[in-house]
This record gives sequence, C-alpha cells and structure tokens, in this order.
Amino acid sequence: MLASETRKLAREALSGKWGKAALITLVYLLITWVIGFVLNFIPVVGPIAQIVIDVPLAFGLVATLIKLKRGEDVSYTGFLTDGFNCFANSWKVALWTFVKLLIPIVVFIVALVILFIGTGVTTAGAIASSSSATGAGGAVAVLGFLAMIAASIWLTVKSFYYQLTSFILFDNLDKDAKAIVEESESLMKGNRWRLFCLQFSFIGWSILASLTFGIGMLWLMPYMLVAEVVFYEALAGKDSKVEAEVTSDNSTEPIQEDNNDPISEA
Repeated sequence: MLASETRKLAREALSGKWGKAALITLVYLLITWVIGFVLNFIPVVGPIAQIVIDVPLAFGLVATLIKLKRGEDVSYTGFLTDGFNCFANSWKVALWTFVKLLIPIVVFIVALVILFIGTGVTTAGAIASSSSATGAGGAVAVLGFLAMIAASIWLTVKSFYYQLTSFILFDNLDKDAKAIVEESESLMKGNRWRLFCLQFSFIGWSILASLTFGIGMLWLMPYMLVAEVVFYEALAGKDSKVEAEVTSDNSTEPIQEDNNDPISEA
C-alpha cells in the first residue's frame, strides 16, 4: 500500500472528527506539559517520575485515537483512563522493547565514551604541545564518532520492528508483553521501509505545522497516528477495506503526495 493510500484512509477515518482529535491532542499536550513542569521542581525523583508517567499516557493517547478511528465514543480526557488502566502492561511492553534494543544502545554508549576519551586526549595533547597525543586522540575521537553514527543508524533501523507494539497491546490487553513485542517484530519484517515511507511522507506537513508555532501539530499528530493505525490494521488483517502488501526490507516504494491532502477539516 502506498503512503498516499494510507493517508487517504486515515483522512476518511477522521472525517467529521478532526476537531475532536485536535482537542484531545491539545488536552494531552497541556496535561503532559503541566506534569513535566511540576515534576521538574523535584530534583532527581521528578524526571524519573515524569518518565514513569509519560509511558502510560502515550499509550493512552494511542488507545483513544484508535477508538476514535474505529467510531467509538471517546472523551477529551479518555487517554488518562486508557493509559493508567494499562499502566503495568504498557511498561512491560516498553521494557521488553528496551531489551530488544539493548545491544545497539550499549554500542552507542560505548562509542560515545570513546568519543569523549578521544576528545579529551586530543585536548590534553594540544595543551601539552604533544603532536603524538593529539594525533592519537584525534584518531580515537574519529573512531568513536563513526561508531556512534553507525550505532545510531542501527538503533533507528531496528526500532522500526517495535513501532506497532502500542497498537497490538490495545487489541490484546491480556497478551504477554514479550509476545506483543515479538508480534510487532514479526509484522514489521519486510515492512520497515513502508512505515518509514509513510512517516517521511508527513515531512511537508511537519514543516508547515512548525510555521504555525506548533498549532498545526494539534491536527497533524492525530493524522499521523491514525495513519499508523491504518498501516497496522492492514498488516494485521483487521481492516477489510485494506489488503496488506508485504515486501522485503530492501524493496522500494514511491512516496506520493496528494495535491488535496488537508491538514484539517471542519
């Protein structure tokens, strides 16, 4: 399925619901901002508490928009109930996802440490006017930088395997967290490039939204999330309107923009 087709289905699902989707997003952003603002005044514990709260709240927003997309009645603060009712499960899924990404994360941290060491040796060599130390430090710094870039790419590419976990969790609240993460990985095999194309196809709207001082994000965020729900339902065979088209990771897909692709609707 082309990115343009997925966006079209997302717009159809949001038809007549754009205002409600935008208000839900606004309430979500305001509540998360207030929580973050308050917790920032609490040293050490505050930032940790914010992370603990953000995970179920993010799932709650996804759950609310899935319900809205599927025609269910939702409230503007429904993401609070949806999120905290699934507090433990959302965190179990997040932790299993972290475990799956642990190796590239560790490689990234090691590369960052090597970069800092190389930079430190280079600086010390320059102060001591030691060309050998400067050269060795520079080589180590370059090695660390290249390793950090490689680890970042590896982490980003691998993370696409697990971007459907929230959607799968919503449809399988009684399912084991590990099984949910592995199901996401299974569904995304051969389809990571398609999801990347879908997400990248919103870049134009993202730029326009930034020019509105972020106000446009109130419509863009639900638009993007619902498009990903459509993508997930196609792969999982949960939408009779859509037939999932599975390809290999190295296949290509044209990104087609619609000339009448609206960011909002009355």
